[in-house]
Amino acid sequence: METKLAVPVKMEKDVFLKLFSDQRFFFSNFTPFTIVKEEDDSVFYLYGDFYTMFSSFDVEARVRKYVSKDSVIYVLVVEPGLIQESSSKSIDSSFKGVPPKGNGKITISHLLEEIGIAIDYSGDREKPIVNFISNRMKKQIKNFDNIVNMERIRRRL
Repeated sequence: METKLAVPVKMEKDVFLKLFSDQRFFFSNFTPFTIVKEEDDSVFYLYGDFYTMFSSFDVEARVRKYVSKDSVIYVLVVEPGLIQESSSKSIDSSFKGVPPKGNGKITISHLLEEIGIAIDYSGDREKPIVNFISNRMKKQIKNFDNIVNMERIRRRL
């Protein structure tokens, strides 16, 4: 399942690449995921607690980042058991649904006067995962200019 979002913005391409290629900035501000650990600059692990009207489930993903001159691509491999849990955490997760398995990709590209975000995922629980991520992004897009301006000030870009 794939969904696309467009954010009208006037931003220099180098600033765009610097901000959105920083996984901490992107995932903490625009997605429901938390970065748990990092292997290196381009490989890291995510955790998200997703819920629907009838169930709740954990999503664990190994992510590889690719940066080109026009876009940033995050490739997700979603599997249960990628992240080591404490015993109390495993007891809590026993009440949740079965964690999904699948593959996904988040592509962020800089077009003329907008940023295009494409979320593509195939595997278990496609619709809830894609909808949950896109809904969180839609909420944050309302504050997009504020988030980006605060980050530009913080980094002096």
